[in-house]
Amino acid sequence: MNKLFIGFLISGLVLFFSCKKQDTNSILGLDVQPSNDLLGVTITDSTALYMHTQKVDYVRSYNDQYKFLGSTQDPIFGTTDAGIYTNFSIANNLTNVSFGVNPILDSAELIIRFVGQFAGDTNTALNFNVQLLNDRLSIDSLYHTNSNLAKSSNNVNYGGKIRVRSGVYCLVLPLDYNYAQYILQTESNLTNNTAFQNAYKGFYISATNPIGSAGSGSIRRFDLDDDLSGVKLYYHNGTSVSSKGQTALFTFRGSDALRFNHIEHNYATGATQNLYSQLSGDTVKGNTNVYLNSFGGTKVRVYLPTIQNFADSISVSINRAELIVKMDDSNLDTYYGVPANLALIACGSDGSELLVIDQLEASDFVKYGGNYDPTNKQYVFNIARQMQQIITKKLVNYGFYLVNATPNRSTVIRRDNRSDRVIIGGKNNTAFKPYFKVTYVKYPYDK
Repeated sequence: MNKLFIGFLISGLVLFFSCKKQDTNSILGLDVQPSNDLLGVTITDSTALYMHTQKVDYVRSYNDQYKFLGSTQDPIFGTTDAGIYTNFSIANNLTNVSFGVNPILDSAELIIRFVGQFAGDTNTALNFNVQLLNDRLSIDSLYHTNSNLAKSSNNVNYGGKIRVRSGVYCLVLPLDYNYAQYILQTESNLTNNTAFQNAYKGFYISATNPIGSAGSGSIRRFDLDDDLSGVKLYYHNGTSVSSKGQTALFTFRGSDALRFNHIEHNYATGATQNLYSQLSGDTVKGNTNVYLNSFGGTKVRVYLPTIQNFADSISVSINRAELIVKMDDSNLDTYYGVPANLALIACGSDGSELLVIDQLEASDFVKYGGNYDPTNKQYVFNIARQMQQIITKKLVNYGFYLVNATPNRSTVIRRDNRSDRVIIGGKNNTAFKPYFKVTYVKYPYDK
């Protein structure tokens, strides 16, 4: 029995190991599989990449609470002026407002709360101008940063100062006495907001930089919806010597509120020659640096002319397609912030702006990127889905735009709310060179 058992055991072990070896060969097939049929990941960052800066004449200015006001002489981007068109209204839509039998104005102020964001040197004293509007703002109109309304030719100039009101910082400007007194005493215009805004169209508030030297001036962000913001009248009852210290506030907020920013960029005054040359048509200058200005003033044209060639002879699956652009901090100015993110969008056949596929779905957008990396001082954009569509000829490669906007598909169109700007290295900039890094897998027999 023992000899018989040992014999069976030895036979079983021989059969087990012989079967395992045969099974391994049949699964892997390493001895018969062609060597060029093995899958492999390829990474390349040698794709041709060209960029240059383009001027943007205007962008839409949206009717929201935050607006910018000021003037800067940027040593890189030249002069930027930001003004505010706004109406004002009776607070809380009150009707048949009265300030008594004989209201007498003591003083009047235009107040806007400062909310912290700024560009430039805030120690520079600015001159502010207040002009009365001759045209009403219309809810049916789309206003842009180059839009203008008819206004009075007389500028009321004030030295601009940020003052404390109710414990917070506000821009406080005195308002014309005769104008404010007329508002106070003319009850026929206080019956409702329609009558009020027909009589008082609003203001254009602008600023000039009296120094005008490189690096001077500032642009600040203000909250027109704040409880403190508006036109404040200080008055007393003229028939009573004891009636002192009364106030009335007409607000910039509410259902009737309309406001937009007017922005002017002057690159001929103070901008660096490299930027000015590109905006004048010298695209080769973009090989050194490209420039994204505040308030949508510029965008960067990006060319990747050879990416459609990745699948000329074989099928290719794109894992990642990363455009990496680096901030050129050789001329970094601490008075001007760096955008927290940028957006890379596609260019249409007619030069229009289009979303890339990687922005459309949440699962793709997670990988899209666009946020500023302060450690490496760069922005990275992954457009793998867009590139896959290009190499399979489902999309035509007309190039891309790099814009100073949030990358989210619903807000990328907005450019009027950014005072930050950035300088980016071009392809010949050895210290801050951009590159396009593609990670892909080849499938030789799938074509």
